[in-house]
Order: sequence, then C-alpha cells, then structure tokens
Amino acid sequence: MNTIRQMIRELLREETLSSLELSQRLSLPEKEVLDHLSHLARAPGPGYRFQMTPPVCKHCGFAFKKRERLTIPSRCPICHHESIRRPRFALVKK
Repeated sequence: MNTIRQMIRELLREETLSSLELSQRLSLPEKEVLDHLSHLARAPGPGYRFQMTPPVCKHCGFAFKKRERLTIPSRCPICHHESIRRPRFALVKK
C-alpha cells in the first residue's frame, strides 16, 4: 500500500497535472495536495526533478515565470483579471 505522497509521485511521473486534478484523482482536499507537492518540490526522489509549468493569465497571456509558490495567483498584475490557468506539475527524469 502506497502513501499519498508516493501516489502523487507516481501520477506526476506519468503526466503533468494541476493541484486540482491531483486532488480530484486522489479524493483529497487541494490544500493537502499542495502540502505534499511542496515536499516533492524539495525532494523529488533520485533521478528526478520537480517541474512546474507556471500559471498564465487567460485574458492577456501573462506568464508568472518567476513565481515559486505552488498556489494559483489571485489576479494578473498586468490586466488585473482573475481568470488564471492553474500551474501544472510533473516529475521528469534528469
């Protein structure tokens, strides 16, 4: 039987997912998934690195490239719209 973190690790090795998609697949609150993701970002496992596709504003296309937090931003600093694509996460081989 795998732990929650091991299940998240396996899912992220197979495909790129958002925290919401992970929470739906594992039937967990998104906040709990984010806690596990922050740990995986620091310790992804031997031979892997944690990769985050940054959030992007759906209105103007601004990408939050320098953002290190794993949560979704509340609004775009350029156009101030609140429709933002969630960051996506993956574990890729080094």
